[in-house]
Amino acid sequence: MSFGHLAFAIPLAAAATAGIVSLAASAESPPVAVGLTPLAERGRVLYRTNCTSCHGNDGGGVEGRGPTLEDEGDASVDFVLRTGRMPIAQPDVQATRGPVQFTEEEVVALIAYAGGFGDGPAIPGVDVAAGDVVAGGVLYRLNCAACHVASGSGAAIGGGREAPSMMPSTPTEVAEAVLVGPGAMPVFGALDEQDRDDLAAYVVDLQERNEEIELRNFGGAGPVAEGLAAWLLALIPLVALTRWIGSPHAGRDRGANPPVDEHGEVVT
Repeated sequence: MSFGHLAFAIPLAAAATAGIVSLAASAESPPVAVGLTPLAERGRVLYRTNCTSCHGNDGGGVEGRGPTLEDEGDASVDFVLRTGRMPIAQPDVQATRGPVQFTEEEVVALIAYAGGFGDGPAIPGVDVAAGDVVAGGVLYRLNCAACHVASGSGAAIGGGREAPSMMPSTPTEVAEAVLVGPGAMPVFGALDEQDRDDLAAYVVDLQERNEEIELRNFGGAGPVAEGLAAWLLALIPLVALTRWIGSPHAGRDRGANPPVDEHGEVVT
């Protein structure tokens, strides 16, 4: 190879090396997106690291792994992050409450970014002091007790799913669940802001009462368990009565079991 060719090859190799280094750097830290606030940019980095495998880079979802976020919004993202439902290790199982996996600053950043994928509801403001506990109790019994049971402790609802306990829920989480309908729960769009305040006030009252009684009363185990226990309680005396009726009794059953002597002959 002549020195002229070598002189041309060296800059070319240097340029190729620089390109490889640039690609590696861009893979480790995505370029800053234009138009994002610093908070949303931080959320974008967190989203790329923790959420894209299921929801895709643009929030469009990944088939067989995670749904689109195009119908979601700030309230939905806030709910799943603050209840520890996301990120989820197994996308094919029901998301359940767990430890929160992000700091407060990271949660806010993820909401600022991922909440913008959809046009869903914003995080609701909840005023428990303005809520009516009695009215909230009526709403709870009409809309929630069938799945979460009267005590709010939750129960299985079929199909391998369960309505979770409401005991750890904050007032904001109660209102968010009403607005976004997480999991198998429907959206209760007919409930307005006052209804949500009433419902949150009742749930807080329910939590306080459950803390006081600590399940010392019989109720609260769920309709299946409570129904089974009721049947067992009724069945025990019925079995005892049946055995008593079927056993021989002196006088009444004398002919059926007459007395005999030592030789086995009937004593008259």
